[in-house]
Amino acid sequence: MNVRGRGRNVGLGPSNPAAAPRAFLLIAVALVIGLVLLWKAVDSDVGTLAATEPAGGDDQAQVDEAPDVVETDAPDDSADVAPTTEAPVVTTTTAAVLFPSRSPSDVKVLVANGSGFGGAAGAVTDILNPRGYALESPANANRTDVSGIFYRSGFADDARMVMEVVAPGNPDLLSQMPTGGLSVPDGTLERLANADVVVILGADGIIYSG
Repeated sequence: MNVRGRGRNVGLGPSNPAAAPRAFLLIAVALVIGLVLLWKAVDSDVGTLAATEPAGGDDQAQVDEAPDVVETDAPDDSADVAPTTEAPVVTTTTAAVLFPSRSPSDVKVLVANGSGFGGAAGAVTDILNPRGYALESPANANRTDVSGIFYRSGFADDARMVMEVVAPGNPDLLSQMPTGGLSVPDGTLERLANADVVVILGADGIIYSG
């Protein structure tokens, strides 16, 4: 028997019993490191793809998602608008208020009787006396059927006030003194020339009827 040779074969086996587990541990660690490196490589590729996406991608997506704009004609409201009407203009008229331009004491009044009724001029003069006018003494006028109240220029308002005293509501009696004067007897001419307002009593009895 070759005892030496048998002893060499036995020496070819593992001399350290802990070597095998250590080798497996190293292999496992290497696998884990490899998996980690592989995962990082894949994650890096995904990030690169996301970074290289076109800049207009988001805008394009927003544009694609925008709703379509539908154009419609604006409603015609002209038919619904009620026609406007202008309010009628209300005009009011008021009776003219008499504002004599002067005090009655500054107005000289003559009453001349042409009616044929005796004492008529004196009676009308008495009616005017309380009003404060500067009265001429009663006089005669030539006979006439028409009564009238005559005034010199600038005394129209004063004559109207006299009319409202002796014949209210008869503005037709008022007239400006005629250029040729009034028909009166000679004895009345001086008083006539001095008067601002002259009341002529006629037979019509509008001012005095006896």
